[in-house]
Amino acid sequence: MKKAFGLLLMVLILVVAACTPATNVDEPAKGQVEANAGSTTPEKVVIALESDAVTMLANTDLNYVNDVQLRNIYDPLVSRDIEGKIIPNLATEWSNPDSNTWEFKLKDQVVFHNGKPFNAEAVKFNIDFILDETNKSFYRSRWLNVKEAQVVDDRTIRIITTKPFANFLDRLADDLLIMEPSHVKELGLEKAASNPIGTGPYKFSEWKRDQYLELVANDQYWAGKPAIPIVRFRYIPEFSARLSALMSGEVNLIKNLPVDSVEKIKAQGNVKVAVRESARLNYVALNTFYDGPLKDKKVRQAIRHAINVDELLASVLNGYGTKMTGPLPKVNSGFSETPDYAYDQEKAKQLLKEAGIEPAQLKLQLDTPNGRYPMDSQVAQAIQAQLARIGINVDVQVNEWGNHLSKIRKKEMKDMYINGWGPSLEPQTTVEGLFTKNAPYSGFYDSSVEEQIQATIPVFGKEERKKGFDAIQNKLVEEAAFQPLWQQADIYAMDKKLKFEPRVDERFQVHDMSW
Repeated sequence: MKKAFGLLLMVLILVVAACTPATNVDEPAKGQVEANAGSTTPEKVVIALESDAVTMLANTDLNYVNDVQLRNIYDPLVSRDIEGKIIPNLATEWSNPDSNTWEFKLKDQVVFHNGKPFNAEAVKFNIDFILDETNKSFYRSRWLNVKEAQVVDDRTIRIITTKPFANFLDRLADDLLIMEPSHVKELGLEKAASNPIGTGPYKFSEWKRDQYLELVANDQYWAGKPAIPIVRFRYIPEFSARLSALMSGEVNLIKNLPVDSVEKIKAQGNVKVAVRESARLNYVALNTFYDGPLKDKKVRQAIRHAINVDELLASVLNGYGTKMTGPLPKVNSGFSETPDYAYDQEKAKQLLKEAGIEPAQLKLQLDTPNGRYPMDSQVAQAIQAQLARIGINVDVQVNEWGNHLSKIRKKEMKDMYINGWGPSLEPQTTVEGLFTKNAPYSGFYDSSVEEQIQATIPVFGKEERKKGFDAIQNKLVEEAAFQPLWQQADIYAMDKKLKFEPRVDERFQVHDMSW
């Protein structure tokens, strides 16, 4: 039996190693245990992620890897269904008494993991946490229009804004998670950051930095006992190692399968593949915060004419993705058709000449993560080759994901960088998040564009608001504010027995999974 298993494992490793030249699969170390070895009905699901969470505190760090884990511990007031539609969660209903006031009725008889009751005071505590500048929440820039939260009674919270906040429900759905107030106060932020307590379907069990986070089912969960008793998020930075761990049975679910591996992985008997068009856009920031040539609009427009997105999609992504020409993907409620920059090398050279730059003199740096987005580093290398066709010299800098994020937030990136943004389901979050002066992930700033954005954000009327964001999208394209690439196609690979349906917002809601 042992001999047969060893032979099977070797065959699987050889298959994976053959999937992509850039993928070097590590053979599992001797003694490694499969995620659910010997179990007919597995009690655990192991999900591999590219990096560790920054903190277990909710409402603090704005990044995908943090969010997908914490949403299994903490609940929001409103959430999204699998297609991205907003649905009730801890809030059962809501209303707008006037354009600057939101009022929410809260679910009754919900308790935190430590037995303390959930109520309006808990909601106020978490909103105050975001608004308090000393907490240094990355969400604060998205909540500056919130004046205060008022407790009306135990089951009713009222939120006052400084001006009309038309997309406030989206902000609630994507940002606010509810921590237990007395726990945070008693432990202090530093200790609470590694010992979370929420009302969610899973309770904290163990967190080993840079190794894994393990959660256990909250059997008293208000929406029903989870079907899977234990969930472990394992941190495996290198994609090849994540894929190897999946094939050997150490982990059960991974995301961002390389496109050149899809057909070969599909042929394996113990693994299945699922593809979902997400609400995430992949793009190249043409960074105007860096004091370089991309501050010049003509240089940015030249770059857009010199990058052939259709070719990248066909040759690097094997068609997995939907081309974008503007800042919003087609699933976004504010999407508007925008003009494309045709691939035109002569036009690119002409624009550089008008900017007083010879292509051969132009030396740019392009930063990219490796394995965070589908084929990201390979896309960077292909862009490097495309720009070289007109003589532009590009140095590709590959970053570890955490370092890549940090450089964006600290405005330490140089000329260009590859990034993803999502879920992009309504226009304000994307436009405000990527193209305004003070947003943590912004790579473009222009005072006239900022003025146009800030004038549109408070508009409450549906038609007038749509008209405003239509104009902003066309203005951003005309300014060549960034290089849109595609609406990301998420490719998941998982244990064939696992019941998991990918979501448009890319979240891993383990409560919805089963074996």
